[in-house]
Amino acid sequence: MYDDSVARRRLIPAWLRRGFQAGAIAALLSGGTLLAYHLSRPTPRVALPQGIDGALILVPALLALGVLAVSLPIFMAATRSEAIFGALVGFMVAADLLMAVSFVSRELIEVHFLTRSLPLGVVAAVLSVPVALVGLAASQFVSEHGFGHTAGLRGVIGAAVAAFAIALLWPFVG
Repeated sequence: MYDDSVARRRLIPAWLRRGFQAGAIAALLSGGTLLAYHLSRPTPRVALPQGIDGALILVPALLALGVLAVSLPIFMAATRSEAIFGALVGFMVAADLLMAVSFVSRELIEVHFLTRSLPLGVVAAVLSVPVALVGLAASQFVSEHGFGHTAGLRGVIGAAVAAFAIALLWPFVG
């Protein structure tokens, strides 16, 4: 009864659907940061450990939020605008879910230069913003088209380098 154009028409745009999918997967994987922090320290957990231990706690959130949530919609996009919008939605969904879980679990860490204790998910989400921006910029400016597998791969490489740099520097700065 329906013609093909009506049958194929979707209520939710593809970029929004892909962004939500990437955000949900990234939020699930970024929960590893909260679990690692909870299991790595004895009960009065106040701050991230210095050095490589603190970096390893932050890596799951930085990679999931900054790399996976941004690059997955870029890999699957059909146009540049779908890639950009999907990446933004993916990051925002993943960061919001991680921060919500962090508020509920009440895993606070002390941020020295702010002289405040913040939930670990908020700190991880804030630290993953530059990672996501580097990945998005690398996919859009280094790639010819700004969408597809080549752009996604270049975004992954740029964001992963930024994620490891931030993860290694943050325990010494924060």
